[in-house]
Amino acid sequence: MPPKIRIVVADDEAPYRSALQRTFTLMPECEVLALCKDGQEALDACLADPPDVLLTDINMPRVSGIELTRRLTRQEKDVRIVILTVREDDDTVYEAFRAGALGYLLKTSTPQDVIEAVRLAMKGEAKITPRIATKVLEDFRRVKEDEETDDSELYVLSDREQEILDHIAQGQRNKEIALKLGIAEKTVKNHVSNILKALQVNSRTEAAMKAVRSRMADKL
Repeated sequence: MPPKIRIVVADDEAPYRSALQRTFTLMPECEVLALCKDGQEALDACLADPPDVLLTDINMPRVSGIELTRRLTRQEKDVRIVILTVREDDDTVYEAFRAGALGYLLKTSTPQDVIEAVRLAMKGEAKITPRIATKVLEDFRRVKEDEETDDSELYVLSDREQEILDHIAQGQRNKEIALKLGIAEKTVKNHVSNILKALQVNSRTEAAMKAVRSRMADKL
């Protein structure tokens, strides 16, 4: 039997937590480790026993979903984070991705959408609500001129760093990249740190988004 997909849920609304718990009964391959009522409780749970996937709301007491995402990303706990919220304004969407979120769903999403998001997250792939995806693509197009004029002056990556950035842009984690490239995970981690400094970004997700923007700008 393959290992269970270990999940933590963070939402300050008890009925919605219960609804998600019922949704995961449709996934025999998953195990819900914790149902957390705020961000701090979720942070403690994830640091004590890192799950495979964290589904988190944004507006929560004590620690917001975005701050929770940011702290877990900095800790490099290899938790794949999917935002599940009612908020879809541009600033919140981009802040969530910059913090390190892998997916972004609205609470109007169906149970099937949530299940798909978890399964995709386990593969390092993103599930994004179509309306949010449209916002992101529009932003990519708007930054075309800025990327063309500024990025080449901001950084120059080595061939190995560019190769690792390509894997990051595909949603792969350090362990997966190390296996694919035949190098130590610690070596990948060091390269990732150098990439973040070179690109002047704070997270792997932001680095991936910058890489994708650059490619799209070249194609437009």
